[in-house]
Amino acid sequence: MRIFASLSLVAFTTSAASSILPVNERCVTAVSTAYTYITFTGSVSRKYLETRCQNPLEVISIYASSDVFCEPPERSTGLSQLETICRESGFDLIPRERLAENLTDDAIRRMRVVDYLEFPMNQPLDFPVLLSQKHYNRVFRTLDAWAYESWTHYAYGYAGYLYWACILLIGMLNRMLQHFLYLKYDQLSLRTRSRYLPFQRIYHWIQTHFLVSTAMPSRGRQFLWWTFSTRIEAIVTLGFWVLSTVLCSVSYRIFPENIYWPETSTQLIRYMADRTGIVSFANLPLVWLFAGRNNICAWATGWNFATFNIFHRHVAWIATIQAAVHTALYLVLFFQNSNPWRKLRKQYILWGTLGMVLMVLILPAAVNWFRHRAYETFLFLHIVFSVGVLIGCFYHTIIFEGQVYWFYLWLPVGIWVFDRSLRIARTIYCNLHVRRRSSKSRIQYTSSTATYDKAANLIRLEILPGSSSLDPRPGQYYFLYQPFRLTGWESHPFTLGDWSYELGRTASSSSSSSPSSSPTATTKLTDESVDVSQIPLLSSNSSSSLSGSRSRGMQLLSGGARELKLVFWIRPYDGWTRHLQQRCLLQSPENLNTTNVTILLEGPYGHEFPLWRFESVLLIAGGTGIASAVPYIHDHIARSSTATDQDENENEAMTSIRDVQLIWVTRQQAFIQQVTSRELKPALDRGDFHASFYATSPRPDPSPSQSREEYDIQTTTTRDKDTVEINEGRPNLEKLISVFAEEAHNSASSAAVLVCGPPRMADEARAAVYLALRQGYALRYVEESFSW
Repeated sequence: MRIFASLSLVAFTTSAASSILPVNERCVTAVSTAYTYITFTGSVSRKYLETRCQNPLEVISIYASSDVFCEPPERSTGLSQLETICRESGFDLIPRERLAENLTDDAIRRMRVVDYLEFPMNQPLDFPVLLSQKHYNRVFRTLDAWAYESWTHYAYGYAGYLYWACILLIGMLNRMLQHFLYLKYDQLSLRTRSRYLPFQRIYHWIQTHFLVSTAMPSRGRQFLWWTFSTRIEAIVTLGFWVLSTVLCSVSYRIFPENIYWPETSTQLIRYMADRTGIVSFANLPLVWLFAGRNNICAWATGWNFATFNIFHRHVAWIATIQAAVHTALYLVLFFQNSNPWRKLRKQYILWGTLGMVLMVLILPAAVNWFRHRAYETFLFLHIVFSVGVLIGCFYHTIIFEGQVYWFYLWLPVGIWVFDRSLRIARTIYCNLHVRRRSSKSRIQYTSSTATYDKAANLIRLEILPGSSSLDPRPGQYYFLYQPFRLTGWESHPFTLGDWSYELGRTASSSSSSSPSSSPTATTKLTDESVDVSQIPLLSSNSSSSLSGSRSRGMQLLSGGARELKLVFWIRPYDGWTRHLQQRCLLQSPENLNTTNVTILLEGPYGHEFPLWRFESVLLIAGGTGIASAVPYIHDHIARSSTATDQDENENEAMTSIRDVQLIWVTRQQAFIQQVTSRELKPALDRGDFHASFYATSPRPDPSPSQSREEYDIQTTTTRDKDTVEINEGRPNLEKLISVFAEEAHNSASSAAVLVCGPPRMADEARAAVYLALRQGYALRYVEESFSW
């Protein structure tokens, strides 16, 4: 009977006020609930509300105790609410007027006062009774504690949203501050600048100790068993761990006279079980939000995908631990009562357990070791298990009236639909274009060519996107699909390494093509191509729109007949990249291991960092990380060539760079030879560009027919009459960055260091920049994510 009364209480409070009982209704609710422990004659129905609403003896007792213990406003509100509940349940509460003769002051004074469980519940009473003060207080305190705990569960779930809202607000303010410091600040007079020196010093200290330094500079980005790129990421993440632990450990109103759980240990287990379950549900929207490619938080703060991926993983860990604790505590409660196996066979329990198990199973598949070695398997399991988690949670909470917890579940669904819709829209935008000429439609598709260089162990992927509106910029990356594979839904992110414009899909073929023509018949390229870095820009008054002007200017200069070509460098590992390598190797050597492959683009993603605002720039690349450096180099060349045709003021607006240095470390010399003879060739002839190349793989010994001098000449890159020197081994990044910072300081130049490479190289560069900042040098550090 106690269990029945407890469930009735939950149902009553849920229907009355969404599981949180308003303060002015608690008095009458406590009175009516207290009478569930007393049986009256005539209570033949087992329906809880019918007895409460229709049994005259119980209704008289409720009215009488309400007159004694409740203030008039509480009595009026509480009885009105009870009447509404009775009516919604198909019953009418007996009106007070019909029982008025039994509710006079004299009649109430003569009523017998009963204490909690004074009469056994199997002994019906044939007279109305009044609650004792102790009985009422015990029930009221129980209900008040339950209402407080219900409110606290929801409030502490929303506290996580408040935490992340504050973090994101700080990120947006930081982005605005950077915009001011590196754009508006340069336009201020010297007198006005002096007023902002204290703020600059504060920001320099924040940048040094939080934005650049790793969690523990002596250990790199490794902290405990986690990985963080910066100290601020570690602080934010660990702060949420602490907050989540505290919120699930405090604010429990426990007392020994609780009418439902007399033992304080049982109360604590029940409240903690509910708290961890609700807060875990509240964390699910954050898990989906931080995992999305089209993340509105990233748009607002400018933070990269890698940062939000860290937040996503840790929030998922926290939500999973909370779900596991929720399940374990309810198992303890079940086994404390009789016949636990009957409860464990209930469908909502099984669905909830399934959801929790799937959350736990996701974690091993998400660790770096497994994700890097079997990315496709990880992605498939991640999607399937995540869908299973949501389905399990929906069915687990279906028993609650009004599905009050589905709010937390529909949010991830909405976020997922929003992200997927934008991804589909981006894919269509990049790969499909309909041209209308002479009332005839022509559909233009994306075409791709992949070439594998065995000496460089590298795939060069050239893509002509179907869209004619793409505006490539430095810092962009795309997700690539190969749709006609068995796992064609999979996508892989790659940084855009270079782009150029080629003579288009010829006018003759486009005018003669019909709807039945094959796409390949209209995508043949001529050999003529134009490097964007060599084309002067059209006049533009806005430096921020330079990249777009460059693209449009190229098309105008070529009479609208040139089309965009995107270049990606792909290092083959396992999975999809290995498959693409094998497909290239199936081609004969005469075809240079080149194959046509159907690739779809999704993007662009990423943010362009305004390197052109700085006077000295150091680019550090590792392996295919050169893909991040080359677009910035070409952007500088384009801005410089355009600025020579402008007046002095516009010249300053186009670019401030006076010196660009590149340090590139890769394994194979052949990769360096390939890029320096093509993409980097225009830059190597400039006086404001200096490059150092390092190959870490030892060169093979010369053949018997070769002298050492002939071999050394053959293994250097030839550009006309000049040669590019390739150093063996790895550079001392700490020394190189220190020299760069000192030179920039001595020349009073603003300086920036951009790094894209493996984590070990990025850690070394970050540590060197951190050391330079601590020595008082002003550097801006930018790290492009190299791993996903």
